[in-house]
Amino acid sequence: MRKKTICIIFGGISVEHEVSIISANSILNNIDFKNYRPIGLYLTKEGGFRYCKIINKSGKKQFLPQAYSTSFKPGTSKPIQINKNTSIEVDVFFPIIHGTGGEDGSIQGLIKTLDRPFVGCDILGSAITMNKILTKELVKKEGINVTKYEIIKNSLSDKNIKIIKKNIGFPCFVKAANLGSSIGVYKTNNEKELKLNIKKSLNFTNSVFVEEAVLKAAEIEVSALQVKEKILTSTPGEIEPSSEFYDYNAKYIDNKSKLKIPADIFKNKKIISEIKKISALAFKVLNCQGMARIDFLYGSTKNKNSKKLYLSEVNSIPGFTEISMFPKLLEHDGIKYSSVINELIKYSIYRYKKEKKLSKSLS
Repeated sequence: MRKKTICIIFGGISVEHEVSIISANSILNNIDFKNYRPIGLYLTKEGGFRYCKIINKSGKKQFLPQAYSTSFKPGTSKPIQINKNTSIEVDVFFPIIHGTGGEDGSIQGLIKTLDRPFVGCDILGSAITMNKILTKELVKKEGINVTKYEIIKNSLSDKNIKIIKKNIGFPCFVKAANLGSSIGVYKTNNEKELKLNIKKSLNFTNSVFVEEAVLKAAEIEVSALQVKEKILTSTPGEIEPSSEFYDYNAKYIDNKSKLKIPADIFKNKKIISEIKKISALAFKVLNCQGMARIDFLYGSTKNKNSKKLYLSEVNSIPGFTEISMFPKLLEHDGIKYSSVINELIKYSIYRYKKEKKLSKSLS
């Protein structure tokens, strides 16, 4: 039986570019070479595609982008054009571009024009979950707890400041509406910091929001993996960040954050079951497919003394590095990293075949 060619697309124009490279190489080192032939397609920070060679370095496989440009041939059986004389057939695309251009539906739209299966959320689910404000609005309608927040577009006004001081208070968090990996996120303790942090966050996006802080928050994460029509949700894990909160440095740089699986603050199995149930509901409400990581905060706020669980955000292309919570949570439940990759590929083909059966004609 012919091996399926899996094209892993990584890099990208976002500030999460370097994390994407690590994720892609992790997938490369865990994919089943007996059944799949992985190839790499690197998207530069300038937006150009480069075909990759696979090299061995320090006992690990690694993608090495080539100097020449790569183009696409929509409507053909070999959609990747490496050079004038060589095109490659692709069975499944595996986009692992984090953040802008990857999690917002952009790369999914490109792959749609190539008429090939792809791993992960479709265009709609990607666009929704990338926008943290829209995510909050949709899950809130389903009765899922979110923290209080105020939206700032383009610039901060005196009216905004008054509303934030009255409804949110300090401490609070300023967050970019459509970035991941805690980029554009700032803990804010007073009005002076509020003005500065909103200005900094607006460097990354046109919309930011200010939300109330969950005090002494426990960072809880759940992985969701789709197998046909069934959504598997992992045991909740807890993160003890090396920084004051789970920022970019704590996630990817210093390697000092601790992961607790299961989250030991939830001794009651009923509570764990409820978190898994909420995670599956959020997955469905936000039109996710294939995979997602659902992030929560657990604690009290300035306005509510009792501890509660608050949905923080949903990641449609979660970190896929070997220290990332998404694969680690599933591995705890008995699904190995290589099996996660296999299930994602299988689901992408299942979805593609299902969509192909839909009528494209009025006759």
